Amino acid sequence: MTDKLERDLSVGTAWLVVLAVIAGADDPVHGYEIAKRLADDAPEGLSFKQGTLYPMLRAMEADGLIRSSLVPSNEGPARKCFVLTPDGRRVLAAWTDTWRRTSRWVNRIVGGIDGTK
Repeated sequence: MTDKLERDLSVGTAWLVVLAVIAGADDPVHGYEIAKRLADDAPEGLSFKQGTLYPMLRAMEADGLIRSSLVPSNEGPARKCFVLTPDGRRVLAAWTDTWRRTSRWVNRIVGGIDGTK
């Protein structure tokens, strides 16, 4: 049952965290770097699969939330890198606000539960 909760939470927050990683980057960021940052920061037991990242990035670009460009690389071929669009920044701000309000509410509700009831 724990696996289901972790999977559902991951799916429900994936777009938010991907947009946040892109927004937090100093320069345009490529997919592998996004996946690495998410993997490095993921709580134990939660993971973010690269196989879901690239379709998500394509969908975000189609929705106008991010923009991509090819950036030359010293380590091989040019990389497709991403930045937020103005619409992406607005969506990220709105989703972040929703996340904060929701997480405060959930924390209040479950904060008093010690797991023995």
